[in-house]
Amino acid sequence: MSSKSLANSVRKAIGNLTKHRMNTKRQYPTVSVSAAPTAIPLREIIIRLPDLFPRSYSDSVRDYNHLCRGSDEKFQEELLLTLPFFQNPEGSKRAEIIRTPIDDDGNYINEFCIMPKKPCRPEGLKHLVFIHGYGAGMGFFLKNLENIPLLNDEWCIHAIDLPGYGFSSRCRFPFHYPADTITDVHNWFHDRVNRWFQSRGLLRNPQNNIIMAHSLGAYLMALYSSKYPTHFKKIIMCSPAGICHSTTAKAVGNANPPWWYTKLWDRNISPFSLVRASSRLGSKLTSGWTYRRFRKLLYEKTETSKRQFEALHRYTYAIFNKQGCGEYLLSFALRCGGDPRIPLEDTLFKRKDSGLEKGNLEWLWLYGERDWMDANGGRRVSQCLNENLGQKSEVFIVPDAGHHLYFDNYEFFNKIIVNQMKSI
Repeated sequence: MSSKSLANSVRKAIGNLTKHRMNTKRQYPTVSVSAAPTAIPLREIIIRLPDLFPRSYSDSVRDYNHLCRGSDEKFQEELLLTLPFFQNPEGSKRAEIIRTPIDDDGNYINEFCIMPKKPCRPEGLKHLVFIHGYGAGMGFFLKNLENIPLLNDEWCIHAIDLPGYGFSSRCRFPFHYPADTITDVHNWFHDRVNRWFQSRGLLRNPQNNIIMAHSLGAYLMALYSSKYPTHFKKIIMCSPAGICHSTTAKAVGNANPPWWYTKLWDRNISPFSLVRASSRLGSKLTSGWTYRRFRKLLYEKTETSKRQFEALHRYTYAIFNKQGCGEYLLSFALRCGGDPRIPLEDTLFKRKDSGLEKGNLEWLWLYGERDWMDANGGRRVSQCLNENLGQKSEVFIVPDAGHHLYFDNYEFFNKIIVNQMKSI
C-alpha cells in the first residue's frame, strides 16, 4: 500500500465522519503510557477516527491555507513568540533564530539561541545544547527554553534542528535502506553537526559544553562522542533510542506491529508521508499526536498555555508537512517497533577501542517513569562506563513522565538540567 492510497482512504473516512461532528464539543484524548513508533491496525484507525484526530475540519483547512499562503517559517515564529524574551528588548536575556551553513551546497542547521543580554567574554561562556529526536524539532523543547535560567549570565542555550529536520534545510536524503550502510548515514549527520560546532565557536572551550539529546538524537550524539570525544564535557542521554533490545515494548503493546506497517517502515513511508499527502486534512491527522502529546498545557488553564498548545500543534503540522529527509535515518537505526538493528550496548559501549576511551565524558541517563525505552539498558551501559572506562555515569528516573520526559514533567526535568549546569 502506497502512502498516497493510504492517505486517500484516511481522507475519505475523515471526511465522512467529520460532517456530523462539526458542532460537537471537542475532546482531548488521554494516554497513560508512552508508545513506541508502531501502528494501530488500519481497520481500528477508521473506526476510531473521530477520537483519534480531534482537530476540527475547519481548523485543519485554515492551517493548510495559512501554510500555502506564505512561508511555513511563520509557524516557528508564532511558537517562539510565546516566549517572553523573544523579540523583546527588555529583560536580562535575548534570543534569535540563526541559520548556520553546514556544507557547500547551501544547506544549513536551524537554531534558536538564547544568550545573556550582556554576555561575558566568548571564551568564558558556557553552552547547553538541546538536540531533538525522530520527527521532532527544537520547538518541542519550548518549556525548557522558557524556564531554564542562564545562571549568572554565564550560559548560552542552543536548541538546534538536526540536519534534514525541523526548519533546517531539507535536501534529498542520499541513502536508501538496505542498499547503503548505517555507517555512511551516521557520517552524513556527524559531519554536519561537527561543522555546526566549529562554526558556532563551541570548540574553543569544549569543557564548557553540555549536550542534552533526546531519543534518536541521543543515539546519534553517543556515536558522535566516539568520533569527537573531547567536544563536550557532559552528555545527557534523554530516553535514548538504539541502546538495547527493549523488554518493555511488549508490556505497552508494541511488540507485534501490523505487517503493512513494517513494509512501510522499511520503505521509508512514515506517518509524515500521510500528512504530506493529505492536503487540507494534514493538520487534522497531525492532531492525532499533538493533542495527546501536548495536552499537559491545556490542564494548566492559562492564556499562555492555551497559546502554546495551539502554536505547538501548528508548528508540528508545519514540520511534519515539510519534505522528508533526516527522518529516513529511522529505518537504518531501528526495526519496526523501535528495537535497534544493532544495539549500542553490544557495540559502542563494549568495544575497548570505540574512541570513547580517548575522552573524559560525564554521562547522565534520564528515563521517564512510564517510558517505553528500557531503562535497564541505560543502567547496564552506565555501569560499564563507570567500571571499564572510568567515566562518571548516572541514571535517573523522572516521575510522572513517559518517553517525552522533558515535556511531561518539565519542572522536574529542568531542575536536573540546572543542577548539571551548576557543576560546570
